[in-house]
Amino acid sequence: MRRRGSLIELLWNMIQRGERRIIRVMVLASVLLLVMQLSAVRDPLEFYVSVASKVEAPPLELPALAPADPQQSAKTWMITLKATPAAPIRVVQNGTVIANLAKGEQQIAIQSGQIQLDGIGINQTVKVQVIKRDNQLLEPRQNQIFIIQGNIQNMVIKQ
Repeated sequence: MRRRGSLIELLWNMIQRGERRIIRVMVLASVLLLVMQLSAVRDPLEFYVSVASKVEAPPLELPALAPADPQQSAKTWMITLKATPAAPIRVVQNGTVIANLAKGEQQIAIQSGQIQLDGIGINQTVKVQVIKRDNQLLEPRQNQIFIIQGNIQNMVIKQ
């Protein structure tokens, strides 16, 4: 005859099996909840593109640079910017549009401080390169490239 275990052992085994099942169900529900929340937040491709654009060209929030002396603010510099491919990117300084890169390459008269390359509303990726600049300028550097992906990039102009 087969030996039967005690009633306590039988109950203990049933409790352990029940605990294992409950833990498995809870882990599966947690994983399912996490997957559902991640898919509801954002399309994976859009998430990758936004992260990649921030890594390639991080936005710089720079305050407007005040000139050291009043004579420096009156100084005008010449730089040449080239947009590849040509796109209607606005070049803005002190809230005024001073140029448009719709033709691709544009020579611009600028003052020391900060300018913005405004590509809002442009659906493609555009590279804006500094082709020529006055030799007395430290920034922007010769052949420096700014990536515009429907956003605004800041460029510092300093002597």
